[in-house]
Order: sequence, then C-alpha cells, then structure tokens
Amino acid sequence: MASTTELLSRSVAGLNALATVFLLIGFAKIKAGDRAGHGKAMGAAVLTSAIFLAVYLASKVHLWVALGRTNITYAPEPTSAWAGLKSLYLLILIPHVILAIVVTPFIVRAVWLAKQGRLEEHKKLTRWVFPVWLYVSVTGVVVWAFMEFSGSLALAAQQAAK
Repeated sequence: MASTTELLSRSVAGLNALATVFLLIGFAKIKAGDRAGHGKAMGAAVLTSAIFLAVYLASKVHLWVALGRTNITYAPEPTSAWAGLKSLYLLILIPHVILAIVVTPFIVRAVWLAKQGRLEEHKKLTRWVFPVWLYVSVTGVVVWAFMEFSGSLALAAQQAAK
C-alpha cells in the first residue's frame, strides 16, 4: 500500500492532470462557440485547481511533520537514467513554480470578469492566462513524473516512515 507521502503526491499530480483535461475541454468549447459548456468546463478547472491547492498544502504540512522540511529532494539512484536529468528537471520546475504563483491572481481575475459579464476584458486577459495555466498544469504532472519514476518520491516516503 502507498504511503501518505506517495498518496498525497499522486493526488496532487492527478488533480493537475484533471485540471489540464478541463482546461482543454473549456478551450474546445469556447472555440466551438459553446459559452455555457466553456463556463462549466472552466468552472470545473477552477474547482479542481482549488482542491489541488488544498491537497498540495496538506502535502507540505505532511512533509514538515514527517521530515521537518516541505519539499522532496530530487535524488535519483546514481546509476539510473534519471540521474543525468537533474538540469532538465530544474529547467521545468523553476518556471513551473514561478508561473504557478504569478498566474493564480490572474485566474481569479479572469473568473471574476467572466462572472461580471465583462467578456472582452476576460477574453483579452485569458489570451495569456490560459496558456500559462495550461503550462503550469501540464508541468505539474511532469515534475511529479520526475519524482515518481526517479525513485525520489519512494525515498522520501521511506524517510517519512522512519
């Protein structure tokens, strides 16, 4: 059975993946002229992202309680194929984190504009907010994959179990 560390990490990744699906559905709906379907899909993306944030913060609290730190270190087995990928991992992780922080208030603003019926402003804002949000969602899953498949997540789970 998976540890709490692994379950939380996999839940975060799953929620990121689900948000990506809703974002893509919302994009397809608006391109097809289906505003109602777009609103429902984007509402689901916002809700999924809010749940993601709660689970992500819970995972940070768990790591703090279990390990005295809030992050899992990228530490693949030295002989694995993942060992040579740390630079690529950081190249994906750093913009992911920065953009996730930066885009969040703009997502809230985009939702507010849509709810207010200020669709031209909403459209103008979402021209750049949408691709950034999509990038953050996709790279969240990629970052998790690095941690999961490099053995770094399992190592952290073992350390937390001690």
